[in-house]
Amino acid sequence: MKLRWSKSRHATVITVITLMVLASVGMSAGAVGQGATPTMIAGTELPGELATVRYDDIFLRGFILDDTMMVPIRPVAEAFKATVHWDPEGHTVVNGYIVDIVIRWDQAWMPAKDLVPILGCWYTWDQETRTVTISNGFRNVYVQAPLGIPYPAGKTNVTSEAPTGASNTVSGDNPASLREDGPDLWIPVERREPKGKVALTFDDGPDPVITGKIVDTLAEYRVKATFFFEGWRAVSYADVAKKVVKAGHDIGNHGYSHKDLKELDLEEARQEIRKAQNAIKSSTGILPKWFRPPYGSYNDDIRAIAKEEGASIVLWNLTPDDWKNPGEAIIRKRVTSSVKDGSIVLLHVREQTWSALPRLIQELTDMGYELVGLSEIM
Repeated sequence: MKLRWSKSRHATVITVITLMVLASVGMSAGAVGQGATPTMIAGTELPGELATVRYDDIFLRGFILDDTMMVPIRPVAEAFKATVHWDPEGHTVVNGYIVDIVIRWDQAWMPAKDLVPILGCWYTWDQETRTVTISNGFRNVYVQAPLGIPYPAGKTNVTSEAPTGASNTVSGDNPASLREDGPDLWIPVERREPKGKVALTFDDGPDPVITGKIVDTLAEYRVKATFFFEGWRAVSYADVAKKVVKAGHDIGNHGYSHKDLKELDLEEARQEIRKAQNAIKSSTGILPKWFRPPYGSYNDDIRAIAKEEGASIVLWNLTPDDWKNPGEAIIRKRVTSSVKDGSIVLLHVREQTWSALPRLIQELTDMGYELVGLSEIM
């Protein structure tokens, strides 16, 4: 027997089903609207989960002018990803604002209280340490006034709501002549009691340009260092290698072609050491008595081979990882925060390392360390 549905009964069923679906959707929406959260399965992560980001702190020097803490514009601004440039009329422009500046030591300066709001930061003044701390919540920049200079009177400074350093005029002596790549200012401070000796060592040279610049900087500050040469470079840039020796620095062997010796068989490893010894002696007249294996990679067999070739293995106990180009301030801070008597500092022949070197030498000297070649430590 064939069943027949009446039109009214068919419509009723469709209506009921529709209401049930709508009710289900409404309950789900209501739950979400009331703040309900889905249950997480163990071991899973929510997409888009936030991660805390933190950048390295930066340490700079400032000075006091008319009871106001003055900070170097470019390094502070760039620490917070701000733009700094000069317009055709010679005005200094920070994040689109023309700012009033003072020129000292070939660098542009302005009050911390005026620069901070332009950068979207806040700051505090520590009268005891004479330091302004500028922060955006992700990075701190510390600017300290040298000892012996009057400090601003009053308590912690409060930032203004709008940039007060913006104006249509610029004060200072010939701001258009300011070098955009000018060096960070360093102001001498009272030196502390002697703390011992530190050896600055430079790997991966000689370089046709940067090694010579490093040697000139060391000569300017009358300090000695140690250079670990690669054999092929000592041959290719023999004039630079001779300049290092003539300046009185110590020389070491860094392998002939910077290969990981543990990846070679023993005879190949021996040739890397021996060829470098011969190349360096041929170029400089000196047979190195120290060998620094590339990447610090060695074992007992390699140690024995180096000894047979006349060189003792020397590594390091402090490095700022300057080969990663982390920034001049970071290079200096990583060294000065961990240095001690007898530290052997691993540096590399890099442009950024050379740029950081003057301030690094000055800071280490002010801390009471004598910078010497390895021959005075080992």
